[in-house]
Amino acid sequence: MEPGGAYIAAESSGNAIRELADRLVEEAARASEFRARLEIAATAESTLREELDEERRLREEAEREREDLRQQLEVLRQSPEVAEAAEEQQGRGQLRSTTVESQEPVQRPWWRRILG
Repeated sequence: MEPGGAYIAAESSGNAIRELADRLVEEAARASEFRARLEIAATAESTLREELDEERRLREEAEREREDLRQQLEVLRQSPEVAEAAEEQQGRGQLRSTTVESQEPVQRPWWRRILG
C-alpha cells in the first residue's frame, strides 16, 4: 500500500463524516423550526377554539334573549288584561304606559333641556 493512499482514505472518510455532521446539524435546525411552527399552530388553534366557544355562548345567550323578547311581544299584543297578568307574574307589577311621555328617558341630557 502506498503511504499517500492511506492519507487520501483518511481524508476522504474525514470529509464524509464532516458532511454527515453538517447535514445532521441542518436537519436538526429544520426539525427545530418545524417544532416551533407546530407549537405556534397549536397555540393558534387553541385560541381559535376558545374564541369559537365564546362566540357560541354569546350566540346562544342572544337567541335566548330574542326568544324572551318575542314571548313578551306576543303577550303585549294580546289583551291588556293578559299583558298585565303576565307582567305581574314576571314580578314587574307595573303597567307600561304607551304615551309619548313614557317613551322619553327619565332624565334628558343637559343640552336637550337647554336647547329643547
